[in-house]
Order: sequence, then C-alpha cells, then structure tokens
Amino acid sequence: MNRLTAGISLYFITFFAAVQYAFLSAIPDSVSSFAFLAVTNLIGFLITLCAFFGELKRLDAVQVRQSAVLSLELFGFNIFLLLGSRGADPTLVAGILSSYFAFIVLLSFLIFHRVPEKSKVVAVGIVLLGVFMTVEANPARLLSSSVLYLIAADLFFALYLLTAERYSASSNPSILAMGQTLFTFVLTLGAWIAESLLLGRSMALPPDPAFWSSVFFISFFIRGLYGIVQIYAQRYVSPLSVSLIFSTEIIMTMLASPLLAALFGTEAEPITPLKLLGALVMVCGILLADSAVVDRLKRRGAK
Repeated sequence: MNRLTAGISLYFITFFAAVQYAFLSAIPDSVSSFAFLAVTNLIGFLITLCAFFGELKRLDAVQVRQSAVLSLELFGFNIFLLLGSRGADPTLVAGILSSYFAFIVLLSFLIFHRVPEKSKVVAVGIVLLGVFMTVEANPARLLSSSVLYLIAADLFFALYLLTAERYSASSNPSILAMGQTLFTFVLTLGAWIAESLLLGRSMALPPDPAFWSSVFFISFFIRGLYGIVQIYAQRYVSPLSVSLIFSTEIIMTMLASPLLAALFGTEAEPITPLKLLGALVMVCGILLADSAVVDRLKRRGAK
C-alpha cells in the first residue's frame, strides 16, 4: 500500500461509514446500546481473527496495551454515536460527525503541541461552512439533544485517530485491528451485563429484522473491513488528511439517500441547491487541506 492506494481505500470505506447511519437509526429503541455493540464487536473480532490468525505469533505485551487503549477510545465513540444517531436524520448525523477533523487540529495542538499550517486552519473553517450548508443552514437542526452526543463522539474519534497514527507506525496493524475489537467486545459485554442486572432487563436479543440487518452490516463493513483498512491506511496518510477524507461521509450520505429510502421504506431527503453547494464547499476545503494540492497550486502560480 502507498499514499495513493491508502487514500482510495479510505474513500471506499467512507462510503460504508456513510451508509451505516441509516442502519443505526433503524435499531429499535428497546435494544440496549451495549448489547448492539457487544454483538457487532464480537462478530467483527471473529472476522479479523479469521483474516489475520497467522499474525498472532507477533503478539506482544506492548500491542496488547495499545489495543486496549484504542478500544477505550472506540468504546466512547460508539456509545455516543449510538445515543446520537437513534431516530435522527442520517444527513444530520453525518454532518455533525463530519466535523470531527476540526478536533484533530485542536487536540494535536493541545496534546502534541503541533502548530497547524495556516492553510489547514482555513481548510477546517471552509469544510465546517460546507457542513453547515449541507444541513441547510438551519440552526434548529443543530440544537437537538442528539447533537451533544455526536459532538462527544467527535472528540473520542479525533483522539482515536491521533492514537492510531502513533501506534500503527511501529506496531502490527493486523494485531491492533483484532485487539481493538476484542477489547471493545469485552468492555461492552461487561456494560451490558451490568445494565441488565441493575435494571432487571433480559439479555435476550430481539428477533426484529431491523436489528439483525443492522448487526450484519455494522459487523462486516464497519467492525471488520473498516477497522482493518483504516489502521493500515494510517501508516501512509496523516490523521488530519484521514479525518478530512472521512468528512465526505455527509456528501455520500446525501447522495445515497434515495437508495437508502427505498431500502428502508422511508422518505428520501430532498437534495436542495444549498446542500449541493455545501458539498462543493466541503470538497474545496478538503483539497485545500492537502499539502500536495497546495504545493502544486503554488508552483503553477509561480510560473
């Protein structure tokens, strides 16, 4: 894998990330968030284990600790994602989550004292403007109870991307992919058991088709494929560039809305001129954040 193929792979999994919000919003309210996370992470672990079983001979204590740290960050992200996305409009969810790259810049400065380039700061502002436009510049849509949960999810995922960059540079990505899903399963299973005991709820899983279709999609495409590709690709692409690629989720969610509406029997979201303009603004911001694109434009301007 090189920088080009890593970027293409990240856009590929971004499509599946965009589609997942429709599946998450379809999960019945009666289903425990911990139960859903435990089941999907268990299946995701089994998928990565089958794919990378031979890599276990390279397992060591350092990578076990790193996997545990990554799982804690993913645990926080997934809990707040589920809380924020249930019953919420998929485009709104994708729009809020698309802004987590802004926290990359903030956390990089606060934790690692990395002073961002001016072009990247401007790019962050442009993409945030595009996100605001794609939700039709309606502040009321941003004041729902779901938004705070999704902002918390943004913070956890930004921290996860920064941590994954550090770990994937020196550790085996296959082991990290297996380890983070295994530890996340253990954490969510423990939380599910505790929740059931404290609230007197049954741990029986519902037969609801919406639940199991969501389990299948999230387990295979997000816990399995997404986790593997993302960790491998971060060896070649910086966290800010990764997060900017992931920010196109809202564009893909918007364009996929008619297909998802037909699949789930819901009403498709209208694609308005403002939403299309917002998508174009986001693309401009993403290109501005790419150092290679900026350097190329500077060279052309100097001729």
